[in-house]
Amino acid sequence: MLPGPLRDLLLVGVGGFLGAVSRWILSKIVQDGLQFPIGTIVVNFLGCILLGFVLYSTIFYDVFTREQRLLIATGFAGSFTTFSTFSFEGFELWAEGLQLSAILYVAASLILGFIGIYIGRTLALTVYRHGL
Repeated sequence: MLPGPLRDLLLVGVGGFLGAVSRWILSKIVQDGLQFPIGTIVVNFLGCILLGFVLYSTIFYDVFTREQRLLIATGFAGSFTTFSTFSFEGFELWAEGLQLSAILYVAASLILGFIGIYIGRTLALTVYRHGL
């Protein structure tokens, strides 16, 4: 067994690798030639659902271990969601004179992010309260 700090680093790194690769693949599939950055919105929404589920499952039911949270929440979800890409794409829309698209993109991303966290929380409560 690896020492604590090295094990933690490895868990975050493996999760980060898997999250980054998953983000790239899913975003490419969803985007598929569209100009509006829907791929980033979808990835961020799904990442928020995952993060909400893992963290609220732990908060309410103590389901995930610290190591599992490092792998899934910190590593995978942390690299799967793309705030820096979101910021760049929103800025680019604005800079290209597409202010309405930029505003819609930012608003949709934030609103869906909050909804995604809520859905993850609700899933955690449903799964562990009712034993699904």
